[in-house]
Amino acid sequence: MLKNLLPMPIRNQLRPTWQTMRRNWRENPASPTPAEWKPARERAHRETDFDVLLGMAQDEFGITQVRTEISALVDRLRALQPQVIVEVGTHKGGNSFLFCNAVTSGQLVVGVDLCVQNGDKLVHFTRKGQRYYPLHGDSQTEAMKARVLAKLGGRAVDFLFIDGDHSYKGVKADFDLYAPLVRPGGIIALHDIVADHRTRYGRETGCYAGEVHQFWQELKERYDCEDLVENPEQDGFGIGVVRVR
Repeated sequence: MLKNLLPMPIRNQLRPTWQTMRRNWRENPASPTPAEWKPARERAHRETDFDVLLGMAQDEFGITQVRTEISALVDRLRALQPQVIVEVGTHKGGNSFLFCNAVTSGQLVVGVDLCVQNGDKLVHFTRKGQRYYPLHGDSQTEAMKARVLAKLGGRAVDFLFIDGDHSYKGVKADFDLYAPLVRPGGIIALHDIVADHRTRYGRETGCYAGEVHQFWQELKERYDCEDLVENPEQDGFGIGVVRVR
């Protein structure tokens, strides 16, 4: 390879620049847009019915949500009219799609994951005046927080959605790192606040909500919180809403 032809001191000197170029390429891909995305994007931008948009989030991005729970969250976001949104744990991008298209007030949306799936597709589905930034890497580091802050450009966060590492340590780390970025009057939401059936009954179902429910109970003792849960006996899921004062 070409790099093997360069002396080690020069390779070490160029390494930071090369790593930055690789990261920027991953986060801002220049791949051509498949033709089939265009009609779906135009439909999403015309649509106002939540159920239709949720169906598109499932078809285009494989969203995993309970309808009544995510609908209730979107209702609260439409009332809030957030302009700056940060999502920790984007998975396939279904939630980000809704935050851009069912909540049309968003101007700046940042998605963080170890590997943001469908990042270029999410960029394509943004509306006029919106910017979507997919950031690949570990959310639980000061380095990632610095990258998020760089994208925010000094703006406070109106809405923070946490759906990343579901261990107690992981969800707490995400909350502790990014909750301070949310302005007073803003909203923080956590996904999977209901314990799964393996945790409660020792019955393996394939659903994994981790230990988010434990951390959620602690938050409810400290903050103004609301449970968006269709059925308390369900197997995982559930959205917890924190109103920042």
